[in-house]
Amino acid sequence: MRHYVITTALLVAFSSPCVFAKSDYSPAYSTCTSNSGGNTSSLSDCGHAELVKQNARLNKAYKSAMAVLPAEKKRNLQEAQALWVKFREADCGMYYSLTGGTMDLLEGVGCELSMTLERTDSLEWFAQNGAEEVEVEGEQDAW
Repeated sequence: MRHYVITTALLVAFSSPCVFAKSDYSPAYSTCTSNSGGNTSSLSDCGHAELVKQNARLNKAYKSAMAVLPAEKKRNLQEAQALWVKFREADCGMYYSLTGGTMDLLEGVGCELSMTLERTDSLEWFAQNGAEEVEVEGEQDAW
């Protein structure tokens, strides 16, 4: 019995979309940060430019998921996404204002970037795996 509990727990943990996070920042972001010379203002600019790109990916993934989900799941996703946006703003807002120093800018944008990448991966997973079941010539899936 104990073996089954452990196996089930591992299966659930490793089937989470976040575990398989596949996204990374754009090559332009790496180049930008490498060329910044460690300047806080330049690094912040790099982060904000990357955030624009990652927010565009997020929006595309959200639209893709909404296009394939059944109506009830669409409502659930809309509610979840609205809560996620509020959470990201509140959580990362803490980083933007924690010490009052210039490093807060980098901590804040870093928070937004990492959360956005993770959420985008989840939304892409929903888009790939949340399609409505399609009935084929009178047959319906048994599961």
